Amino acid sequence: MKKSFKDLIKGIVTSSVAAIAGVHGADAAPSVTFKDNSEDVLKEKKSSVQNDLSYKLMLNITSDDDFFLSGHRSHSSHRSHSSHRSGSSHYSSSHTSHYSSSSTSRSSGSSNRSSGSTTTSSTTSGLYSASSSKSTNSLGSRTVTKGMSGEDIKLLSDFFVKLNYMTANNIMKNSSGIVECNEAMIKAAREYQADKGFTIEDKITSATALALKTDSANYRKLGSRIITAGTTGTDVSELKNLLIDLGVIKGKKKAKYDETQFDETIAEMLEAYLTENGVEWAGKVDSRVVTYLKGVLND
Repeated sequence: MKKSFKDLIKGIVTSSVAAIAGVHGADAAPSVTFKDNSEDVLKEKKSSVQNDLSYKLMLNITSDDDFFLSGHRSHSSHRSHSSHRSGSSHYSSSHTSHYSSSSTSRSSGSSNRSSGSTTTSSTTSGLYSASSSKSTNSLGSRTVTKGMSGEDIKLLSDFFVKLNYMTANNIMKNSSGIVECNEAMIKAAREYQADKGFTIEDKITSATALALKTDSANYRKLGSRIITAGTTGTDVSELKNLLIDLGVIKGKKKAKYDETQFDETIAEMLEAYLTENGVEWAGKVDSRVVTYLKGVLND
């Protein structure tokens, strides 16, 4: 028989055995020996119970959606650790993978063989991995300083723009198109920290980032909606501060992110002020009323 044909037969048999092991477990796969003689004998051997070195396969799934395939050669007694062999395969999102056994290490097309030793990517126990690094940083997972970039920096810039500490033109991206913390963002952070009563510093801590997220979700700028009896929000606090500045009402001004209810007292004082100045009161604070009040204050 020609060598090329014999090699083809070997390849078919090897693939079949591998398929059986993959689907039904290594125990179900026969141990095959190829004898290169004139008879081309293909012999199936059965291991004895006392020397059962059949290869067991286990699929292990990790919490980060990686998985690895571990192998274990068992024997009739675990009392003798010297006869215990193991190997495993670990797969992840990285394009580099390794295979290891008790005597062989394979990596990216290269093969290193040594007698009685195991080379792995991380340990000498036969376990190997090809890990992937994740560049995405969640909001609040780190302290942000000037020059850093990432998805969390983009979120911070969105919050600062919404809260009027920055404009869209202030946002800077690096050569990869990822938003980067620049001087404008640090300046915005310092102003926000001052408004919140936080320690003013040239960095954005986790506490600052998470507070910024909450305030961004809850903040409403005066004039962004119509205020009626019972309305509560930061825009009502801004209205109250405006009325204090105009001398319409008395009291302590609210912090920027404090929420206030538009109650009957505020409504009555505002109505009296508008009526006295010839402005029609329709029982609500809309953009017309806001524009008038701000105009008077700025005159």
